[in-house]
Amino acid sequence: MFRKFAIAAVAVATLATAAVTITPNEAFAGNRNRGGALAAGAIIGLAAGAIIASQAKPRYYAPVYAPVRCHNEPVQRWSPYHGQYIVVGYRQVCF
Repeated sequence: MFRKFAIAAVAVATLATAAVTITPNEAFAGNRNRGGALAAGAIIGLAAGAIIASQAKPRYYAPVYAPVRCHNEPVQRWSPYHGQYIVVGYRQVCF
């Protein structure tokens, strides 16, 4: 998960830097307000990074199963002939 985030962050930073440096300068002198270009570059970079990050496919990790412990448990029934419980079979119990 961290690797995916790191790749997305690097992509966003690269695209934002490229978008800010590529914006054309104004043709007339005296233009000191470039906040709009900076904001546009940041927005474009974030959008491109989000698109790239959403297209990354997650890796498949096989589920890890806990070892199954099983044992045979006797099945007992009351026998009126014997006057006590007797074992009539076994069942396998797993947990």
